Amino acid sequence: MPDRIPSNTYTQRWFESFHLSIPEARTHLEVEFICSFAPLTSFVRIADVCCGAGRHTRALAERGYLATGIDRDPAIVAKARELGGGPTYLEGDLRLYVPDPEAYDMIIIMGQSYGHFDSATNAPVLQRLAAGLRDRGRIVLDLWNPDFFVAHQGKRELSGPEGMVHETKLVEDGRLFVHLNYPGGDSEDFEWELFTPEVMNAMVGPLGLRVIACCTDFDSSIDPCDSKPRIQFVLERT
Repeated sequence: MPDRIPSNTYTQRWFESFHLSIPEARTHLEVEFICSFAPLTSFVRIADVCCGAGRHTRALAERGYLATGIDRDPAIVAKARELGGGPTYLEGDLRLYVPDPEAYDMIIIMGQSYGHFDSATNAPVLQRLAAGLRDRGRIVLDLWNPDFFVAHQGKRELSGPEGMVHETKLVEDGRLFVHLNYPGGDSEDFEWELFTPEVMNAMVGPLGLRVIACCTDFDSSIDPCDSKPRIQFVLERT
């Protein structure tokens, strides 16, 4: 595996294979979870970092939040603006983005967009985002669950719009590596840093944050386990 950890780049083919088919019910579930930790009476300003085309950003704006979407891809930001719905959209790279001090009541990073980089980059990113929260402001992270991927390494086939996509997963040194082979021979590689609850707690304390929820399936009553691929953390600025 490479020594230098690059940023993941999602191609148009990846979006067509995996993102366009996300059902509205899933977005509704995820936004319900976000809102359960952001009562509108005290959490009005929400930033959706790595917002993509803004499916969460629009849903939050529809519920009355002052929602701002931030993404590094100018084309996807233009698409989000075209879709409208009330949010403000900005171009910005998560690795470099510095919000104004206490600009937001909550910041969300969905779809495993946090963790793309190495640990030397991920922790400072979180520290800068924390400075953009008001006191007791919150961060929602939707990540890959380490226990699941340790237990589910190897090969599998995924159904895509053009046929079967062959996926190979490997967990090594606290990172998840994924290789995709598409019909026709094209391929892509992705990687993420993985965070157990213990690792997350140890990382966020020195950043002035604490974990107030750790769960799966966007349900705060369900603990993460090795049968669930995603893990959600809710952090609060102390």
